[in-house]
Amino acid sequence: MKITVTMVILYILYCIRIGTKPCKYFQLNSPCFDRQEGIFSKLDIDQFIPKEWRLEQRYDNSEVVPEYWPVFVKPEWGQNAAGVERADSPQDLAEIRKRTKNERVKFLLQQAAPESREFEIFSMRHHNDKNNYAVLTVTEAVNESEPNPVNGIYNSSTQYVEITEQFDSVQLGQLWQHMNRIGHFNISRASVRANSLEDLMAGRFHVIEVNLFLPMPINMLDRKYGVKQVFAMIRRYMMSLARITKARDKSLPEKPVFTKIMLYNRESRLLNFLRAKI
Repeated sequence: MKITVTMVILYILYCIRIGTKPCKYFQLNSPCFDRQEGIFSKLDIDQFIPKEWRLEQRYDNSEVVPEYWPVFVKPEWGQNAAGVERADSPQDLAEIRKRTKNERVKFLLQQAAPESREFEIFSMRHHNDKNNYAVLTVTEAVNESEPNPVNGIYNSSTQYVEITEQFDSVQLGQLWQHMNRIGHFNISRASVRANSLEDLMAGRFHVIEVNLFLPMPINMLDRKYGVKQVFAMIRRYMMSLARITKARDKSLPEKPVFTKIMLYNRESRLLNFLRAKI
């Protein structure tokens, strides 16, 4: 929470300092925003992912019978793996479906990636050179408590270890090209699974998810970093974010990203609350 608050405050201050509006942050990836649904749809973003990196994913209509296990049940839109569950059997899937059947949110079934290691690649495009990056970090999600875990900030067994320093500038440039094959995003965090760093570099991986709304630079959660180091990162990242906000393509039509997402599923949450009180 302290990290998030510090990021927001510094971002606002840097935007004011360089003469741009902080609220324009929500337009950075607006071309990928589904205005009608009011979300960054995981299925829509899937279409950007090259076929060789894409995991099979579809709407769960409660009748789909997976061919392989496990599978992941996930809301069509969400943050930091919230609401994602793993089903290891038809019985698990049936129980999850019972819990989610009254939700207005659409749920997806996603096949499990076959690779053994999970990486978070966070990037921000450079404000002066749109073909280059201003920030690019690689962080491994380490979780030895179970196979095929649902990693995220809410999983106490997940630890994040930044490994950016294990790549030289040429290798980081190659990873940046991989990210650009997925999409021309101004800011993003891609979760991918690969068996090794060599496979990651060679493009032998699968993309679990691409976060475009509030993709936190998750390397800051590495426990080796002290308060001063994290604060230095936040300063650098928020200045880069303010600059790319100012340099965004202003010819694109603006979309009500923040408003739509804040209202998304609000009705469903209210109905569930009232049912619990009756």
